[in-house]
Order: sequence, then structure tokens, then C-alpha cells
Amino acid sequence: MSEREIPVETQDGMTTTFVTHPDGGGPFPIAFLYHDGIGYREQVKENARRFAADGYFVVVPDLFYREGEKISFDAMRTRTDEAYRAELMQVVTSVTPQGAMADTDAVLERISGDPAAAEGPMVCVGYCMGARLALQAAEAKADEFAAAACIHPGKLATDGLARIRGEVLVAFAEVDQSVTAEDVDEFRREFDAQGVEGAVERWPGTHGFAMADLPMYDEAASERHFARTLELWRGALSRERARA
Repeated sequence: MSEREIPVETQDGMTTTFVTHPDGGGPFPIAFLYHDGIGYREQVKENARRFAADGYFVVVPDLFYREGEKISFDAMRTRTDEAYRAELMQVVTSVTPQGAMADTDAVLERISGDPAAAEGPMVCVGYCMGARLALQAAEAKADEFAAAACIHPGKLATDGLARIRGEVLVAFAEVDQSVTAEDVDEFRREFDAQGVEGAVERWPGTHGFAMADLPMYDEAASERHFARTLELWRGALSRERARA
């Protein structure tokens, strides 16, 4: 596997971006990974490596760069230290959908011309805070993203669903105070009403299950998210190639 960190100049500064892909045999479809509210860290890179091993050019921009370089938080401390949690929330709210999409454009410009990065349809995955951004990518860049996996998000807005042209997997966590069963049902109804291809699910007994460095990690659910996301990506890209 090939991996490196690259500096990416954006409209708001410089963000570090992790890039990983298989050695040789490319070019590989570009896959964006939008990290969770804990931040840019080694575990995020490890998840990226898992996806890259299946034949993707995975890019992970540091979404918190506007507040500082490579910021990450201790999940356990956020449970007991109110000031520390407030600091996390301040950093999280610095990431707007518009800013994240501008960052996505900056990363694409930076990697353009890389022989390992394929042109054409892209895919993405996002976690918690980043799940909202993965959905935003599918909405705002509908002609570019063939598939988006939104993993254990909080409550999601529905006003942009009509713009989506790709396929979407939304895997809500059951044990999550930020999104109720009613919220999930409401989102699913609008998802279906707008004719979005994909699935909206609520995984029993889980919270922030996909990151192995967090206390709520669930190995079985995490492995399921890797398998389901890769299945989504392969199917969507295969259908895009068939249409071309």
C-alpha cells in the first residue's frame, strides 16, 4: 500500500490530507472519507487503509484545520469534562457543509493529475459529523459522487435529498440520543418519497460503532459497515461504468 500526507491549500488556509491507495494497478476510483467529531487521527487513517485495500484512492482531509493543525479529542474525557466537551463542540461547529465542500474541491484540485487517481465518478463515506458531510457531498456534487455511506449520523436534514442522483446507505445507531426512532422514520419516509436509491437502517444496540479507538466501538457492527460500504461503492461504480 502507498500512503502519505499532503498539504492542501484551501480558501481558508492549509489542511493536511491523508492519501492511501494500492501499489500499482491503478488508476483507482477516488473515495473521500469525512472523519467524525473526535478528529483527524491514526484510527481514521486505519479505516482509510481498509477501504483503500479494496482498490480505492482514499483521501482524508483534516476538517478541523480552521481551528488548528491535526486536532483530535479524547472521547472519554468529553463525557466528564464539560469545558473540554464545549471545546470539542466549538471545533465541530467550525465545519460547515459549504466549507467542507470547498475543501473537497481543493483536495480534488491538489490530486488532479495523480496517475493513481482515476477520473470519473467518486464515492465517499462519513462518520457521525462526517456522515452529514457525506450526505452533503451526494447532494451538492450529485454529478460527481456515485455513492455515499453515512455511518452513525445524528439527525439529518432532508431538504437536499431531491438533488441526489447516486446511491446512499445511511446506517443510524440505535443507542444515540442525537437521533430518535421518530427522526429515523421521518428521514426514511422523505428518502423514499424523493426516490433516492439505497437504504436507511437503524442498527440495533449500537452507538458510534465504527471507530476502534472509541469506547462505544462494536467490532461486529464495524466489520458490517466496511462490508456494506464497499458493497455500495462497487455496485454504484459498476452501474456507472455500464451507463458510460
